[in-house]
Amino acid sequence: MKSKKISLSKQLVIITILSLVIMIVSLIIVLPKSLEPFFEQTVYSYLEQPLQMFDGLDSSNKKYQNIAYIQFINGKIYVSSNYKNVLKVDDYSKLLKYIDKDHGKFIYKGKNYYYSVSGNINRKIAITNDSYIRAIKISLFIIVIPIVIITFLIIIILLLLWSKFVVNKIKRLKLKIDNMTDETFILEDAKYEFDDELKLLDNCIDKMKEIILSQEKYKSEMYQNISHDFKTPIMVIKSYIEAYKDGIYDEKTMLDVSQNQIKKLENKVKTLLDLNKITYLQNSYKNDKTIEIQTTIKELIEKYKIIKKDLVYEVKCDNKKIIYNGTEDIWESIVDNLLNNFIRYAKNNITITIKENKIIFFNDGENIDKSIIDDIFKPYKKGKKGENGIGLSIVKGNCDLIGYTIIAKNKKNGVEFIISKK
Repeated sequence: MKSKKISLSKQLVIITILSLVIMIVSLIIVLPKSLEPFFEQTVYSYLEQPLQMFDGLDSSNKKYQNIAYIQFINGKIYVSSNYKNVLKVDDYSKLLKYIDKDHGKFIYKGKNYYYSVSGNINRKIAITNDSYIRAIKISLFIIVIPIVIITFLIIIILLLLWSKFVVNKIKRLKLKIDNMTDETFILEDAKYEFDDELKLLDNCIDKMKEIILSQEKYKSEMYQNISHDFKTPIMVIKSYIEAYKDGIYDEKTMLDVSQNQIKKLENKVKTLLDLNKITYLQNSYKNDKTIEIQTTIKELIEKYKIIKKDLVYEVKCDNKKIIYNGTEDIWESIVDNLLNNFIRYAKNNITITIKENKIIFFNDGENIDKSIIDDIFKPYKKGKKGENGIGLSIVKGNCDLIGYTIIAKNKKNGVEFIISKK
């Protein structure tokens, strides 16, 4: 179903008009009902006033012309001359049976009557119909309804002005969002009189744009680096095959070089898959598994001992069963990439110290260049002997995934990588 296109200003006007209608209906129906006790009390006060100064059956006082009087004197009943006009009955005695209290209300032939009684032996009764209450209600509405309408008109004008201000701000925010990926698009800073949600949203959009542009730049650099990394070994293989065909190199040389380059390509594909896996798991990974970290580290060290036999590997651990969050695969990726980095830099030894909430990886190689040490875990930040520049970013991504941090520190005699619990 296609939704109707209605601007915020129109929606606001519609809501305000509906509110006005509801208010007027409430004033006409609900208010009179709720004020009924007040109106009745006013009538009784109105009836009591003439009784206090009542002398005889004189009904000529214009202020009280809509009140009829009945008086009992020495067993005789006297009625004011205006009772027929006021009570609209020919026989007033039919009403007396309803008068059994000091004051009250009764219904006779569908009409409402109000009365007030003064005295005990020589009783004086003031009685009237509902015309006085109707007059009060009309007077009240004449006063209240114009005030309500004027108030609502003022509210509508204020709301329209406010909505225009808000709509303009929203249009500006939409313009920003529409040009979120356009680095050349610059919009002047808006003037916010209040530190409200719109200002907060404006700031969030600006930050989001910075992040998106940064990610786009990062992706562009990644694609360029990946293309270069894949292109180089492919070009080497292609060159050696062509050289072999031309008789420059023999078959063995061509195959050895090609096999070496294919291994490099295989490693690059593996690291890219690892990086992609981390990105995929970021929002879905449940960090509910643990491993005995010492076992995983020792198994991987055995593999690297074969690769580089001249290095001394040492694992220091006070407790053999130290438990860390994460899966076997994740920790293998972390340790594997770190050791793969270490064997290119270490001179004589690699030391791994395992504690309850911290693992320190140390190698006695050269210090990391100060210009890149803060960015060393970003993709394609290569050291002097760096290869594809992705390994340490995979380490960082995996650590973040399982709730750990990693930092690099230069030491006097080498470099430390410290993994610790967040």
